[in-house]
Amino acid sequence: MEAKKSYSLKSALWFVFAFSLVIVAATWLLSPLLAPFRATLLPDSGAAWYYWKLPRPELWASSSMWVLYLAHQITVWVLIAKLKNSPYPQAGTIGKYNLQLLIANAVFIVLHLVQTVLFYDALAQFTPVMSSQGSVIVMLVMMLILLNSRRGLFFGKKVYLPPLGVAATQKVHGFYIAWAVVFTFWFHPMEGTLGHLLGFFYLFLLMGQLSLARTTWHTKIGWLTFLEVFVAIHGAIVAINAGNGMWPMFFFGFMMMFILTQMFGIIKSWLAAAGVFASYAALVAITYSGALGSWLSGTPVGWTDIHQITWIPVILYGLVFVVAWLFAGVYALIKKAKKS
Repeated sequence: MEAKKSYSLKSALWFVFAFSLVIVAATWLLSPLLAPFRATLLPDSGAAWYYWKLPRPELWASSSMWVLYLAHQITVWVLIAKLKNSPYPQAGTIGKYNLQLLIANAVFIVLHLVQTVLFYDALAQFTPVMSSQGSVIVMLVMMLILLNSRRGLFFGKKVYLPPLGVAATQKVHGFYIAWAVVFTFWFHPMEGTLGHLLGFFYLFLLMGQLSLARTTWHTKIGWLTFLEVFVAIHGAIVAINAGNGMWPMFFFGFMMMFILTQMFGIIKSWLAAAGVFASYAALVAITYSGALGSWLSGTPVGWTDIHQITWIPVILYGLVFVVAWLFAGVYALIKKAKKS
């Protein structure tokens, strides 16, 4: 019997990071070519408006975005289904479906860059802003559910979540996250703003993560924590560029998730944890005293705004229990229906 081929995990990781940086650089370099499209964009009209889309749908832009998005989405789903039914690769290696996922994602990333240069428009033309943001929020919630057994949910302590809900999350998270990442990627044109570049870099890393499922890298807690924390940086940068004074809500809100939950997967010393917490509290105090708010975004924040840093944690922690119990109920109904 012919031995199954395997490929180097280290080489795959080098490819993910190098390719991501090269495409980010190419996106920035090609950005001047988008000036004719950019000149037609309508004025920003608030939080529910997505600025980076054409004034009206165009035939070639619309058809190209939908065809390429669906081809990307279906390809990734099919390969993930095959990967789930394949044996785990040996430590330090990846399997053939991991390699095919890496190649497929790379090809569609390049195609999206070409499509942006030629036609600009992306799925934002037809889908609401919250569809992209909401998909990523649910992805973060799934990570909290799945990692509860490893690092806990509050200060390193595990909380009870229904086993059926956790099992259902485990079963569907690969397909859901693949949808959230691919959809969000095609939601945006590949613009060259700092917010877009950071966002695309993050999405490329997530595509690398889903491509390397079932490998030893896929479950490394330090890597998973980095993917969770990166949202704080990206969200803050986007808000600073918008100049709406909301950057502390995003930065300190997501960093509160790190303080309360995520750091206990990588920091085992309570003394070190106390030092991180003290640093966080000091930064919050300095920011909401007014020393940094005006300097970063032109919109000052004060003590009356400090409640904003709790919004994101309240939403994410609340959704952990909602999603876990909802999945448990649905999974129980499905199992009951199968038995009957």
